Amino acid sequence: MNRRRFLQAGSSLALTALASSHLAFGADAEIVLSPDKAGDVINPNIYGHFIEHLGGVIYDGVWVGRNSPIPNIDGIRKQFVDDMKVIAAPNLRWPGGCFADGYHWRDGIGKARPRTYNFWQRRMPAGTHATETNQFGIHEFMHLCRLIGAEPYVAANVGSSTPAEFHDWVSYCNAPAGTLTLADERAKNGDAQPFNIQYWGVGNESWGCGGMMRPEEYAQKYRQFVTQLPNYKEPFLVATGPRGHSADEDIGWTTGFFEGMRGSDPPNGFSIHFYTDLRPTPLKAADFNVPEWYEVLLRGVRIDRVITDHWQEMGKFDSKRRTKLVVDEWGVWYKPGEELTPSYILSQPITMRDAVHTGLTFDIFNRHADKIAMANVAQTVNCIHSLFLAHGDKFVRTPVYHVFDMYRVHMGAKQVPVSNPVAELNVPVLAGQGRLPGLSASASMRDRRLAVTMTNPSAESTLKTRLRISGGGRPTEARGTVLTHSDMRAGNTFSHPEEVKPSALTSTVVADGIEVVLPKNSVAVIECMLA
Repeated sequence: MNRRRFLQAGSSLALTALASSHLAFGADAEIVLSPDKAGDVINPNIYGHFIEHLGGVIYDGVWVGRNSPIPNIDGIRKQFVDDMKVIAAPNLRWPGGCFADGYHWRDGIGKARPRTYNFWQRRMPAGTHATETNQFGIHEFMHLCRLIGAEPYVAANVGSSTPAEFHDWVSYCNAPAGTLTLADERAKNGDAQPFNIQYWGVGNESWGCGGMMRPEEYAQKYRQFVTQLPNYKEPFLVATGPRGHSADEDIGWTTGFFEGMRGSDPPNGFSIHFYTDLRPTPLKAADFNVPEWYEVLLRGVRIDRVITDHWQEMGKFDSKRRTKLVVDEWGVWYKPGEELTPSYILSQPITMRDAVHTGLTFDIFNRHADKIAMANVAQTVNCIHSLFLAHGDKFVRTPVYHVFDMYRVHMGAKQVPVSNPVAELNVPVLAGQGRLPGLSASASMRDRRLAVTMTNPSAESTLKTRLRISGGGRPTEARGTVLTHSDMRAGNTFSHPEEVKPSALTSTVVADGIEVVLPKNSVAVIECMLA
């Protein structure tokens, strides 16, 4: 990026010349960045997404129908596509989730599609039914991915299907037209060119909704499903991993699965599901106090240890590190009662607390760039940790969306080591007191551009922060953005869609770094060019 373009792009940042010292600034914290030691590439797929046939996710959130008065592209909500393109969404996981292990792909192709039973919609309000219309199938999903520019990640049915059905689905999707009857059928249904799907999940939560299996049972199933798998497109296969947010992190599942895989080729990816699960608590999504703010964040940062612990366990069986972690479901999950509308099960309000949780999570993912191949927020629209809420012709971006937009600067860049010796916060939580990182940060380098993201989790205090660059150049130009609000409960609604949005972040370039004041409950990004 040349100087003129960078300064134009940085119009959101007020820069002030400074000749004073670090002591004059009176920093509360100093982050040391080492761009000369930039290492692993941060896989863009870490910023991935997940959509499932639940409540208002697919039907209304994504699919409005070809005859809808809502602006659409062949039935797909246009604003959803446009906003996903803005954040350069790298991938989409579909059709589940738990729905995947009851889904039979043939129900979603052709013109005459059956109406089937969706077990996971059984808790719908009285007067409604758990009917799946199958209007949105593999062709519609692939059209959505192409419109966005996202890689498809398809979760296959292991819980109620067979290896033959899985193999046929892969062939239907990836075989060139004219080579197989299945490929010719795909062409007849409107797509002559192969879908070339690379990412395949072999089941979902096989320890629970995907079959209630033991790890050794699932390892046997996995081997059966991937043996003789068609190889029209070299697959990236993701095996079902543990429920990382369980009390013991479910390390036993990881051990048992890899024990059961001895002598067989390991998967490319090993899934972890980690929810900041507040369902057993009285916490609400939209109305909360300071201890409840910190309770969510404290539970969320546990994912750092979960990633480290499972990676260590996997290394006992895979010393060459052929298998990477895939955190293909993560987010804050509150108890029912605040749904967007009663039929949109698992929808919930999204506030600044969820945005700060997202910043903390992404910094952890970035710092583990050597371990994580993909992550998928659960879910993108109208479900749990959503970027969007939609109902009929109403559509809004949540604060979480803006964090995704701010952090996309890291996608495909090299991770920069961050020394973050900030004192921990001693914070009030539900059980009394807890200790939370006083500041979260991660950084990356692309060409001569250094990007630093930071999250101030404090609900009470601003944080004067100095970014000191140790090796790799000195900052010459910079720009910054911050997401914050005076009310920690603030969120975006259909009536107030811009209540929470990014704004300019004032900072100061000094000889060996940048000085910035981070507001309380904020997420920030600084980009600077290095000489």
